[in-house]
Amino acid sequence: MTRQQAIEAAEAYYTQRRNEESLRLRQREDEVRAAHPEIGDLMARRAELPLKSLRLAMQDRAGAAAVAQSMKNEGIALNLAIRQALKKAGYSEDYLKPAYECSICRDTGYIPDAVPARPCACYEKRVLALMSSRESGETAQTFESFDPNVFPEDEVEAGYTQRQHALDAKDLCETYANSYPNTGKPNLLITGNAGLGKTYLLNCIAARVREKGYPVYSISSFELMQILRARHFNETDSGEGFTELLNAPLLLIDDLGSEPHYNGIMDAYLCELLNERLLNSRRTVITTNFTMPQLKETYGERIFSRMCDDRLWDHLRLKGRDLRRKNGQS
Repeated sequence: MTRQQAIEAAEAYYTQRRNEESLRLRQREDEVRAAHPEIGDLMARRAELPLKSLRLAMQDRAGAAAVAQSMKNEGIALNLAIRQALKKAGYSEDYLKPAYECSICRDTGYIPDAVPARPCACYEKRVLALMSSRESGETAQTFESFDPNVFPEDEVEAGYTQRQHALDAKDLCETYANSYPNTGKPNLLITGNAGLGKTYLLNCIAARVREKGYPVYSISSFELMQILRARHFNETDSGEGFTELLNAPLLLIDDLGSEPHYNGIMDAYLCELLNERLLNSRRTVITTNFTMPQLKETYGERIFSRMCDDRLWDHLRLKGRDLRRKNGQS
């Protein structure tokens, strides 16, 4: 296995590891709610805090900062109450926290707060082990393996086929990756319906940038929501996850809009995240199935206006037929 293939396999492993732990965490939450309704009530009160905070802030705009601090203190108190209740019920106090395979990188593969970002020792060890493996696994998702023949010659615009459109999209993404970190515009938003190759292009960008020797932080929107939720409820002592998102030189967010929605959390912290990254000249690439109007409706005017800024964002909308549906059947 080549180093590039090993890097991609390692990234896939860490993503799968985090997704599996997220599922196990939800199962533990369901278990605790069923066995101990009183703990479930505390968890429900904690989940209601964002909407409660938003409502109070709307009623008293002048005191919004005080409201936010009050809600933060209430969140800390609820977290303490939940940990104490878990211990009383015979669980460990950390039963409702993610169980990381590596406590240093929290299964991201990268050292928290390192500027510039650098791989964790567990990441390097995994890459070296994969390179010594004889099995290369699936074909790497790279610009080199991009096959235009998988795209149909259906016309998506007058005189313009899906295959031609896909090749232009590939060229735009490859130009972005090749010019990194000196991209013409710092950010790239890739939109389009499901099955058009958005994630593939995102992985191609990641592979090329890593090939050039730069670190890349790839995350799904579901994982992003878990980090933002943990930050809001003070479920981590130092907010390392959010700090990693802020400091990653290149942040790739896949499938924005597919995450579960907790009222007010994603809107507020995604806006903060994008603002801080722009102020510190960090690069961000996002894929989403949403149209621009849907992004505005879901995340609000502030985030929408930032993503619409043509000075800071290149916009790529993929068009055509879902490649995952055979013979064009829906």
